Amino acid sequence: MPIPTPERFESRKDRIRQLVIIGHTTGTTAKIWIKTPTEGKWALVLSQKPFRGDLDTMNGKSIRDWLSAQPALSDSMLFSHKMKKSEGLCHCFEIDGLQQGTRYYYILTAGKNTPITEDGRTVIGDVTDEFFTTANVSPKSVKFAAFSCHDPFSWEHPNDGAWPELYKTVLREELDLAIAGGDQVYLDTNDKRMADLWKWLKRYKNELKGLDDDRIKGYLVNLIRQYYRIYWNFESFAEVVGRIPTYMIWDDHEIMDGWGSRTKEERRKLLNHVWQGDDEAFNSRIVELTWRAAAQVYYEYQHSHNPTTDAHGKDIGTLDPREATWDYAFERGGCHFYVLDVRAHHNCENPSDRLLGKAQHQRLDSWLASLSGAKAAFIVSPVPVVHWSGLVNIADFSLTGMKDDLMDEWSHKTNHEERNLFLDAVMKVSDKHKVPITIISGDVHCASAYRLVNTKRYPDARVGQVTSSPISRKPNPSIANALVAKSGDVVTVDIGDGKKEKERKGPVYQKRLFAKSGINNYAVFGVGRAQDDDARIMVDFYWPGEDDGEVVRRTIEL
Repeated sequence: MPIPTPERFESRKDRIRQLVIIGHTTGTTAKIWIKTPTEGKWALVLSQKPFRGDLDTMNGKSIRDWLSAQPALSDSMLFSHKMKKSEGLCHCFEIDGLQQGTRYYYILTAGKNTPITEDGRTVIGDVTDEFFTTANVSPKSVKFAAFSCHDPFSWEHPNDGAWPELYKTVLREELDLAIAGGDQVYLDTNDKRMADLWKWLKRYKNELKGLDDDRIKGYLVNLIRQYYRIYWNFESFAEVVGRIPTYMIWDDHEIMDGWGSRTKEERRKLLNHVWQGDDEAFNSRIVELTWRAAAQVYYEYQHSHNPTTDAHGKDIGTLDPREATWDYAFERGGCHFYVLDVRAHHNCENPSDRLLGKAQHQRLDSWLASLSGAKAAFIVSPVPVVHWSGLVNIADFSLTGMKDDLMDEWSHKTNHEERNLFLDAVMKVSDKHKVPITIISGDVHCASAYRLVNTKRYPDARVGQVTSSPISRKPNPSIANALVAKSGDVVTVDIGDGKKEKERKGPVYQKRLFAKSGINNYAVFGVGRAQDDDARIMVDFYWPGEDDGEVVRRTIEL
């Protein structure tokens, strides 16, 4: 059977035609990402005043001439780019010269001679006012949202989960930013409502055999772009990312379920087909090319509007993702953030540093050393340090589909040594600089919050773990709460030297503050000052209630 073109993939599902994402934003700069419906010259226009007038035709004028005829828009800033299908019809503008704490309205509009659709020239900002706000340098408080696991197709019927509630919270609470903590798309979903990329390749891989690597990767890039366009085609998703700066990081489902927790052989065997004469070398080649294609599209749609790393200066089309830096740091109102990458350098076959790799640990240590004087610090780890109970973590699930999921976690026994070094480094800095550090995670399709303490070595450390998942994927059933770790000593299993495994407890103690399964949810963090001038960290968990329009909130102080 001939392999379908990417455009025919899931042909009954609508794609996002146009989208704006407000990316990394400071007081004077902003990264703004656009997706357009057609090729040709398109422009993003900013102004401190709302856009009015004929935005559909612009009176047949060029964008610049039309703006010149609008006295109220004399401050407008125009940024244009020639959009190409070969680049996925997307582009990220890097804008400077902005004013701090200022609202900027924006429109996305086509050039005078650009082919357009029936929507007219202006496709975003024409019907409703669209805007974002630059950062204040010294705000009294900082508020931001965290979420993960966007999979509206995991339900019997597409379901946008808690996105509508999140957008209402963005408006009501005037949030400063949002953190998308992984699994913003699912390339390998459940097959009920959306094709699994790896099963698709298992079926059609032999149709690619006659192509060279560049053509195979080109096909895969275009195919993976379809996932993003389908998954992001939800109104409330667009409303959130188009209003506040949204920082993104990938997790496994942007690539493959359990990427990094499967051996090379296990990844290759995913493509084995009982009715096909499998070429193991070709299967390995397809896995590698798909990994590189997934990284390229992740860069195009997510990482391009994150704070700059060395990946931004490389040729993304030829890049080996293992040679790039995907983790990054940023600061907002005295709050320091470090976003970890647990995929590009995650390798369960490494003797140590399996989750982050040695170089990323060094970058994290350098960032931790810089936290003197910080109001608060947050480390985004897409997979949680603490969540599942010891019974789940140390069980042998090698004969089930859960093996790679559990090996993803810091709390799996193969990662205990790395986890302990990580926690010790975090607690040491928190204790030394009297700065609260909170680890923010997703992945597990449940919500939880913990306070982590080591009173003997680091009595002044304030370390928390907050997990918010999923925003729209079908959550684990409420009974899964029984498997979420309770208060108690953190357990370490020593597995070295081929000897019998030994279990020891402590010195870190986990105090469970909250756990909830069976709900779509997101978390909102508030950072202010207590009466003693120490930072006060509050987190509100939100989830849809049983009645239409009802929202439930649970407040925790870390």
